[in-house]
Amino acid sequence: MGTFRLVLAVAVLIAHVQTTLGHSIVNRESLHILVWSGEAVFAFFVISGFYMSLIVNEKYSKLPGGTPRFYANRALRLYPVHWVILALYALFYAATGTPSFLLGDDRVPLARWLHAVVSNTFFLGVETLPLHGAGNWRFVVGPIWSLSIECYFYLIAPFVVVRRLRVLVALCAAAFGFRMALYHAGVALLPWRYFFFPADLVFFLIGCVSYRGYAWLRDRPYAKPLGIAAVLAIAASVVAPQMWTAPDLDQPIAWAFYALVALCTPALFALTRRSRIDNYLGQLSYPVYLAHILVIGWVARLALPGWLDKGLVALVVTLALSAGLYALVDRPIERLRRRIGRA
Repeated sequence: MGTFRLVLAVAVLIAHVQTTLGHSIVNRESLHILVWSGEAVFAFFVISGFYMSLIVNEKYSKLPGGTPRFYANRALRLYPVHWVILALYALFYAATGTPSFLLGDDRVPLARWLHAVVSNTFFLGVETLPLHGAGNWRFVVGPIWSLSIECYFYLIAPFVVVRRLRVLVALCAAAFGFRMALYHAGVALLPWRYFFFPADLVFFLIGCVSYRGYAWLRDRPYAKPLGIAAVLAIAASVVAPQMWTAPDLDQPIAWAFYALVALCTPALFALTRRSRIDNYLGQLSYPVYLAHILVIGWVARLALPGWLDKGLVALVVTLALSAGLYALVDRPIERLRRRIGRA
């Protein structure tokens, strides 16, 4: 499961290498990762719904003060690494002389500056900045808009994921109907079907329903064969060109991928949950996702020899930085998180 999460994070990196650095040997075909970045983000939402259902149902719902513990644990998972990367962004802007609200740019109105600083620090509301104008993207640091969407789900997760299966299915159907209504009404993908939490909620709820499949499957004797089949199905979907022909994230072929992720996640998790290597790779997915745009921006400014591909340098540096952030920031905090999650 962790390997798939890292593949999704690299898919997003590949997209930004292409848009920022242009031609590179790091591309969808060379790495055999054909997943578009938008579908990768929505797949992350499905997996997030699965994981939050797992930890709330099997841990926090059974602990005294479980909901505050859940919130504290999520904050410790998200914020420390993000704050380090945010500081690195500020250093990059200062070193390159790039104007930024992070450096207290006096050309920014005070209300907008406060909104940008608070939302970029704590995620919540950062995706609303571009809704007021495309120029406001300069107030969004990296790809953190999706973390704001994640945090909205975290806030409601303790009250939703413990509901009966039929309630979750009904909520999921309603959320799917809302999203499809937007799609068939011609509502633009950007921003309303991409950055608008009610339109994205269906993916988290799909993950919640998927967890119920894992709760039923994990102790079955055929869990391992199904897990191997899930690995093969996910791998095939990642490398098959026929899966990546839809220009819109809500066309049937895109939804076939989301459905496949939801169906395979229970068996995939059951197969890999005790693998230290898979867990480690999964831990890298978060810093890779957060840091890659910073690294790409830095590499774009370097005067490298012609034979050295900037996309490859960006990929290697991103992975190295992510490994360092996990070792120096996230892993020490993991001990505290385990104490919070322990009765």
